[in-house]
Amino acid sequence: MPLAMVKVLSESEAEKFVINLLRANGKMTTKEIEVYAREKGKRCPDETVLFLTKLKSRKMIKGEISHEKRGWVWWVED
Repeated sequence: MPLAMVKVLSESEAEKFVINLLRANGKMTTKEIEVYAREKGKRCPDETVLFLTKLKSRKMIKGEISHEKRGWVWWVED
């Protein structure tokens, strides 16, 4: 997708996007989240991993290193 067609989400839009995505799909890697967002023409306001880490520090999502997936895995608990 051309860069001009990518929408950089606001902080609140990105929070909703990520939380809804994780609720719908369960655990996802950083890469899976990035690929999905790119396919939808969306981008987090920061680097994806930094944005996800911020959400984790604010206890909005959970995250941990997965040796099996070779990276961070993220999810929400309801």
